[in-house]
Amino acid sequence: MGRLRVKPNYEELRNARILENQARFASLGLQNVLGELRTKPEKRKHNKVDYSSAPLRRSNRLKGDSAPSSKKGDDGIKERLYQEALVQRSNRLRVGVCCHSCMEKKFCDEEDCKRCGDLDMDQPCLGMTDCSICHSSNGFLCRECLKNRYGEELEEVRANKEWICPHCTEEKGINPYWFCNRLLCLKKRNVALTVNTYKARKMGYKSVAHMLMDQFQGAVKGGDDKLFG
Repeated sequence: MGRLRVKPNYEELRNARILENQARFASLGLQNVLGELRTKPEKRKHNKVDYSSAPLRRSNRLKGDSAPSSKKGDDGIKERLYQEALVQRSNRLRVGVCCHSCMEKKFCDEEDCKRCGDLDMDQPCLGMTDCSICHSSNGFLCRECLKNRYGEELEEVRANKEWICPHCTEEKGINPYWFCNRLLCLKKRNVALTVNTYKARKMGYKSVAHMLMDQFQGAVKGGDDKLFG
């Protein structure tokens, strides 16, 4: 016959281990420490504050009080600067001369220019060229455009009383391969040439006009009509 297996009483074993551990903790003096660790800490009591009697805080703006004097002073300075900027912009639009090429209306930096310096609209702008034929806005070129687009110096042009602008040179047929290279003018004439100052200098040309003149002359002699739309 097989042996009968007796199931162990786990509850009795558990209680025996608990008693054994308690006796061990008691011998080591740890029983009180465990009791303190198991004790829950007391909750902090928060005292409620009665805000009903406290005065309400309101901003000076809601109260209708005036702003501090320093604020008024700052606003006055800003307003004055704003008005001065408007006057300068108005003068620029009224007195400044627009370059035919870059189409930028500005004051020149030339010395003794009474138009830009003294805001005298009856005087010519020394920072712009003046065509001896048209005497119109088509002949107004600033120093930068005159140099970069046509390879001419402003002092030499002002000294030449018979100077003719590129626009009139093209219209009068004075030079068949020299024409106004303003983008809008090229578009009106259906000329499909690209205006690029950096490219012209990189290729060794004196200006954009010299580069376009060379390309135009070569295309005409070679019978290439792709330059025109």
